[in-house]
Amino acid sequence: MREPAETRASESLVAMSFNVRYGSADDGPDAWPLRRDDLLARIREQDPALLGVQEALDFQIEWLERELPGHVRVGQGREGGARGEHCALFLERARFEVLASGDFWLSERPDEVGSVGWDAALPRICTWARVRERATGREFTAWNAHFDHRGEVARERSGQLLASRILAFRGEHVVLGDFNCGETSPALRALASAGLRDTFRDVPHGTGDVGTFHAFRGGSAGEKIDFVLATQGLRTVSAAILSEPGARGRWPSDHHAVVAALTWRE
Repeated sequence: MREPAETRASESLVAMSFNVRYGSADDGPDAWPLRRDDLLARIREQDPALLGVQEALDFQIEWLERELPGHVRVGQGREGGARGEHCALFLERARFEVLASGDFWLSERPDEVGSVGWDAALPRICTWARVRERATGREFTAWNAHFDHRGEVARERSGQLLASRILAFRGEHVVLGDFNCGETSPALRALASAGLRDTFRDVPHGTGDVGTFHAFRGGSAGEKIDFVLATQGLRTVSAAILSEPGARGRWPSDHHAVVAALTWRE
């Protein structure tokens, strides 16, 4: 769990990745209107300076923007503009200046809106933002992506594409995402080749299961497919998978959120 706000180092950067489950799904007792307050409470209790959400539709994005007024949002839907699922980034407004931002599609035609890549079932998008910390002038690039759930080739090539884009930027990087594949997958190896590591593995967590997709059933069976990755200039203070149910006794999404507190290495 994240340490209380009053005991955190003032320079810590809390990054959170959260697949929020698309809000139009017929999820019965786990439908979006019933779980959204628990989801917001989970975000607020972590108070991330950098939040990446996956699978969010436009009405979910608009609601999060209203409920998180201290954050600025960047990113569009995977079908262009407000259409389709978003991989939006929410950045703490008072702390960061957004220097540049954009989106690209995880396909052979990354600049073509809505393009479907390789053996993917659906269009997939990555949103990025180059930011400057106002107090220190330090800069880093944040990335948020959702890889395809069916296409094995698409996941590997998406990892390679994202790695190549990261290597085109100087400095440090934080990558958030649901990659739909585990820690030893080709996609994660591709991202490691760009100097990224899984912050969760920087701190001891024992030998238990660490699965992050649970289909609203809870638990930690299966592979860890949700990540906060960082480059070596950022040190991990703490990292966690947030697997507890919400106030209703049910889970705020069908994925557990993952979170890491980072500091700059001197």
